[in-house]
Amino acid sequence: AGSGERDADEAPTGLGEHGVDEAPARVGEYDADEMADRETHGPRSSGELMVAALKDARELVRVEPHVAQPAERLAGLISAATEAVGKGGTAEDVLWAVWQATGLARKWTDISLRGGVRGLMADRDLDAVVALFDHTARFVDRLPHAGVDVFVEDLVAQEIPGDSLAERAPDGDTVRILTAHRSKGLEWDVVVVAGVQEGAWPDLRLRGSILSTDDMVARAEGSEHENPAAVSAALASQLLAEERRLFYVAATRARKKLIVTAVGGDDTEERPSRFLTELVPGSTEDAGVDERSRWLSMPALVADLRSAVADSTRPEPLRRSAAEHLARLAASGVPGAHPNEWYALTPISDDRPLSWPDDIVRVSPSAVESFSKCGLRWLLETSVGAGGTDVARGLGTVVHALAVLAATGMPTEETLGKRLDDVWHELDFGGVWYNRKQRAVAEEMISKFVRWHEENPRELVGLEEAFTAMVSEGVQIKGRVDRVERDGEGRAVIIDIKTGKTGAKDSELERHPQLGVYQLAALLGAFQRHGLTEPGGAALVQVGDAAGKKAAKEQAQPPLGDDPDPNWAKDMVGTVAVGMSGPFFQAKVNDGCRTCAVRSSCPVSKNGDQVC
Repeated sequence: AGSGERDADEAPTGLGEHGVDEAPARVGEYDADEMADRETHGPRSSGELMVAALKDARELVRVEPHVAQPAERLAGLISAATEAVGKGGTAEDVLWAVWQATGLARKWTDISLRGGVRGLMADRDLDAVVALFDHTARFVDRLPHAGVDVFVEDLVAQEIPGDSLAERAPDGDTVRILTAHRSKGLEWDVVVVAGVQEGAWPDLRLRGSILSTDDMVARAEGSEHENPAAVSAALASQLLAEERRLFYVAATRARKKLIVTAVGGDDTEERPSRFLTELVPGSTEDAGVDERSRWLSMPALVADLRSAVADSTRPEPLRRSAAEHLARLAASGVPGAHPNEWYALTPISDDRPLSWPDDIVRVSPSAVESFSKCGLRWLLETSVGAGGTDVARGLGTVVHALAVLAATGMPTEETLGKRLDDVWHELDFGGVWYNRKQRAVAEEMISKFVRWHEENPRELVGLEEAFTAMVSEGVQIKGRVDRVERDGEGRAVIIDIKTGKTGAKDSELERHPQLGVYQLAALLGAFQRHGLTEPGGAALVQVGDAAGKKAAKEQAQPPLGDDPDPNWAKDMVGTVAVGMSGPFFQAKVNDGCRTCAVRSSCPVSKNGDQVC
């Protein structure tokens, strides 16, 4: 958060002249009443804009089509529901109208029939829709004249599913899965007690709360143990006795046959429970996994058949038979059965280089740093829009905005606090207590910045200033800086305010990519309108946790002219521009992998093993 790079115009638009659609933004008109309302009430918040877009499709006319489509689909569903309500339909009628408008019935059914992981997800989605219709039907039966608003309030107010919790008689031969507590008083011919592992059964972890109520109760009853360790040992002994009684309940539910299972071995940390030896000493049987066995699932079957077909050491009749089965499964649409879907046999979807508008590669300072660390992450986050969104980014944006106010003459920190109150309700931190904590963090960062600003000896020239600079033919630097300052020698000093938890290492500052690109832009005349043509350095001003508790921390980069290689920043931008316009993007392991939002699509990440 707080990189200072908030210019969305730097991203490429597609792949080649026949790649991603580069349709221009649509232009629309608004009626006079709406324009007058905007002038009266001022700019709208993001929440108000979202509500307006869902109510009126004209709000989306200036948005790119691929961005507007999801909102347009949702607006269509709202319109269908509104129309059904206008016709006097019940909650069940409105729900049916919305379901029909989604067009998901056939799509999810087809995916479900194909099986696999996506088939299971489609099954769950369809089950959820059926359950919602059942609940709606019961609600309409109970309150036939209640409106949709009453139904929605009833549904939102539920903390426990409204389905009946009463026991129902099973139909035919069934298997019941339940906890040991629920099995009390019941019996079956065959009972399986699975997963009897040490640490899970018995589970001797103390069940007390943060306030250690068990300890307080024991002391209130006059426990002879005053030593906390002795009290804990006594509680653990009681837990062991309770767990043993519970295991006895589970083991005595069988009329004819009892099967108790556990796993363990020399090469694993898992150990069978001590209750196994107490049950029937010396009667346990070891069982192993047969390498020839497989899971009874469609993906496992496809994997076995593919393995047989691809193994040249297998008998020819076996390979031919496996190929016939794969062909039959592929004809039925089973994922992974057709050779076109096998790994290493699929061609690269598009090997053409990435195209840019007007054949000009627009490089931002933050993108240079991001691309230098990992080209694949830059591509997926910047060009494809796969980057994560978190509250830290919103907090950083608020702090940057207040930093601008502080630098333009806002009188006191108290006034800044009031402005913070005006926007704080727009941020959602997921909990009241965390909201209060983040509010204190924001106030601390603002206080650090104000003190740094007051002690800064350089002259402030520009705030939140956009800039462009041509590096060479077809390569342009484009971005936005937090602050442009003039030092005592009349040189440009670029300041980037950082609100993150970690800062740059001191050893990295001399060749810090983002600061180097800022200086290169100044050298190329990006701030010539202020009379600044020579860079005098750049700096990161840390106001977050990276700065410490009391004061902001300024991490400065010396001027490009003082470096043994003054052209290092220009060479770096040229190399990055070539990479950004190429057909291939390399994934690199770096210190940002742990928090990367695209780990599941990265071949060097454990979470992305499936793409290797």
